[in-house]
Amino acid sequence: MLLSIHQPVYLPGIILFNKIALSDAFMFLGHVPFSKQSWQQRNRINVQGRELFLSVPVVTADRLGQGIDEVLIAPKDPWARKHVGSIRQAYAKRPYFNDYFPALADEITRPHTHLADLNRALIRLIMGWLGIATPVLESRDHEPEGHKTDMLITLCQAAGADHYVSNEGARAYIREDDMAAAGIRHCWQEFEHPVYDQGGAEFVPNLSVIDLLFNTGPAAGEIVRRSGRVVPGAFAP
Repeated sequence: MLLSIHQPVYLPGIILFNKIALSDAFMFLGHVPFSKQSWQQRNRINVQGRELFLSVPVVTADRLGQGIDEVLIAPKDPWARKHVGSIRQAYAKRPYFNDYFPALADEITRPHTHLADLNRALIRLIMGWLGIATPVLESRDHEPEGHKTDMLITLCQAAGADHYVSNEGARAYIREDDMAAAGIRHCWQEFEHPVYDQGGAEFVPNLSVIDLLFNTGPAAGEIVRRSGRVVPGAFAP
């Protein structure tokens, strides 16, 4: 079984959904420390050819070292209404806006108290739109030990995975030889960002996947799948 693992992030980009689609199972990594102003709480959309960050305000005072699953959304900030308004402004004229916006707006404005729960709900919603049926697991259902590669090994073992896939951002810390010694074949996601019609003169890459959905509609799922592949790492068990 090929497993991928990722933190619950806000309105993630195409690369994450490609990795999930390539996997036999996907695991949310919610027990690790929260990083302020990371993709865990924000992402980008395209407003008339320029990037706009949408950031979810969270409670950090006196909560140093909190895990992602523990992060509370700031209760009195009208962020959800602002995000929905910005998304409407950015995409109302795109061809598939009405197909996705009502359900997306409903989920964003739902009274989630925890950031990770909001992120999980949005990712599951988008997986459905993309036709990705990969089973979803939770790190919190297991007892992961260690950090980085050691933690990934324990989670693979807990899930019964003998293959694990990372994206390029993990090259700084993945120890493929240690994974092989534990009986796990490490693999890499080779990702090439797709180019599609955004309605502007120049293409803006690395946005939230909702940009792809509003612009390409039912074709988005196949575009996501074609944008990457799994290649074996350097070490075999």
